[in-house]
Amino acid sequence: MRTDLYLSFIAYACAATFLPGPNNILMFSQASRHGARRVFPLLTGIWTGLLTVMLLAGTFSSVLGTLVPKITPVFRFVGAAYILYLAWKTFRARPVSTQGREDVPLRFANGFLLQFLNIKVIMLGLAAYPVYFLPMGAGLGFVLLFAVTMTACCGTGNLIWTFLGSVLCPLYNRHCRIVNTVMALLLVWCALKVLR
Repeated sequence: MRTDLYLSFIAYACAATFLPGPNNILMFSQASRHGARRVFPLLTGIWTGLLTVMLLAGTFSSVLGTLVPKITPVFRFVGAAYILYLAWKTFRARPVSTQGREDVPLRFANGFLLQFLNIKVIMLGLAAYPVYFLPMGAGLGFVLLFAVTMTACCGTGNLIWTFLGSVLCPLYNRHCRIVNTVMALLLVWCALKVLR
């Protein structure tokens, strides 16, 4: 693989995944409420789902290219509905200090499932693989390199947002209604972007 093309792909992946999106906003919100350690299962679910989606996108990009026009509307509505559900859960959350034992962080399955409903992740994979990797040829090695690199870039963004959420927990407790409203509105914005 050409080094310049691969470095260009890394720049694209970081630029596309470090910005607020469903994964990053969810990690910020959950870490600010529960701390980084307690949301690690959710984070590993997101990473596992990302790797799975990227492997599928790389492996089936040529086949899916013909199916996407039929699948995209369904993914958009289902993905937007799930993101709106996450926005509602975020908006209704209470400060950590007033939450009872019944409030637990989201789990591995929530993070894993989000990746299959997150049209941003799906479209990133379907758009990036043909542009950056198909010109180099086909093969399992390229698919693995693509999936691991994309997951590493997305995962780094998730870690940054998780750390920020965890560090800002005391601030969150003082201003949780404002923070939850802003995070919920950002998730609604993500859902609307999905439907465009």
